Amino acid sequence: MVIVVAAGCVFYWYRLVRRPVPAYDKIPQVKWTKYFGPMDGFYTSPTVGKDGELYIAGSEIYCVDPSSALRWEYRVDLHDQIEGAIFQDQQRNIYFGTSNKVYSLTPAGLKRWESSCAMQKLASSDQGGTSDGSAVYTICGQSFSAFNKEDGTLRWSLPALGYSNSPVMLKEGEVAFVRERRIFVLDRDGKTLWSYPHVSLSGFGVPANGSVDVYIDTPLAVGEDGTIYGGSQLYRFLALDTQGQVKWTYDSGNKTGFRTPPVIAADGTIIAVSMQDVVYAFAPEDGAVKWTFRLPQTRRGVHSPVLGSDGTIYVMAEMRLVALTDKGHFYWDLPLQGTPVGSPALAPDGTLYIAMVEGTLYAVQTASHGLLQSAWPKFQHDSLNSGRAVGAGEK
Repeated sequence: MVIVVAAGCVFYWYRLVRRPVPAYDKIPQVKWTKYFGPMDGFYTSPTVGKDGELYIAGSEIYCVDPSSALRWEYRVDLHDQIEGAIFQDQQRNIYFGTSNKVYSLTPAGLKRWESSCAMQKLASSDQGGTSDGSAVYTICGQSFSAFNKEDGTLRWSLPALGYSNSPVMLKEGEVAFVRERRIFVLDRDGKTLWSYPHVSLSGFGVPANGSVDVYIDTPLAVGEDGTIYGGSQLYRFLALDTQGQVKWTYDSGNKTGFRTPPVIAADGTIIAVSMQDVVYAFAPEDGAVKWTFRLPQTRRGVHSPVLGSDGTIYVMAEMRLVALTDKGHFYWDLPLQGTPVGSPALAPDGTLYIAMVEGTLYAVQTASHGLLQSAWPKFQHDSLNSGRAVGAGEK
C-alpha cells in the first residue's frame, strides 16, 4: 500500500509539470553519505579543489577526499565562529571568513595568516570572495575589504553598510558585488567606478533620472562579453553592460521575483530560478524567455543551479535533486534527506557534493564530467568558488 501511494504522488507531480516519467536507469546513485553531526551543520557551499579534494565549513573547516575519508580539519579560535564560504585562488590557497576575522590556509590545512575585522559579522551566510595575483577581496565582519594575499595585511576597507553578497572579478580586473541591494563596481584600489541603481544626491535609493530602477537581491553572474546578470525580489531580472547601463530587463508582471544566483549555459542562455520555484531560461540578446520549468513547491526556496559538462541542469529543490536537460525538459529526480544549503559542487569525475544543514554530506555520481565549459556554470563561477570571470585580471 505504501509503495502504491508513493508511486501515485510521484506520478501526480510529473503530470503537474507535464513532463514524462523518466527512465529509472538514468537516476544516479548515492556513492556515499558522511555524517558530521548536528553541531557541525553546514551553512555554505562546498568547494572542490584542483586535486579533487572537497572543502566544507561547519564548526570547523574539513577537507574530505573523493572516497569520503577525512584528510584534515582546522578549528578556529574558541570564541570565534566560521560565518562565510570557502574559496580558493589559483595557487590552491584557501580563504574563509569568521564572525571576527578572515583566514587563509595552505592546501594542507596549515594557517598562512589571519586578519581581524573592525566590526563583528552579524549572521552566517554563503558570502565568499575573489582574488587576483596579489590581493584577496572578501567580506570582513560587516565591511568589504582587500587583503594582501601573502601576509593578510589590510589594503583597504569600505565602511559597514549592512548585508553584502559575494564579490566577483570582472574581465578587466574590476571587482563587482551587491551591497544594500545595489551593484558596486570597484577598481583594485577600492575606488567606486560605478553603481546600479544610479542614485541621485537627493536621497539614497532614488534614481537620478526619476525612472524605476531594478534593485538587486541575487549574487552576480558574468557573461563571456562582460555582461553582468542579477535578479530582484521585486519581480525583475536584468542585464547590465560593462559600464552599468541596462541592456535589458525582464519583468514578470508582479508574479515572482529572484534571489537565487543565476548561471550561464554554453550558448549564453541565462538560467535563473524564481522565488516561486520556476526555472527560467533567458536569451542573452534581449532577455526573451526561451523556456520555463516549474519545480516541486518548496518552503525554503531553491538553491543556485549547477551546469554539468553534458548540459544537464542540476537543482536542489528542498529534499529533491532535480536534473533537467539544457532545453528545460525533466530528466530525473533523486530524493535526499535533510535541508540543503548553498550550491552543490560538481567534481571533474562527475561527483555532485550536496551539504545539509543537519551536518550530512552527500556524494552523488552523475553522468556529467565536471562543470560545463561556459562563462558561468555555477555560483561563484567554478569549483574553486573563485568568483573570477573568464579571463579576469589577465590584462
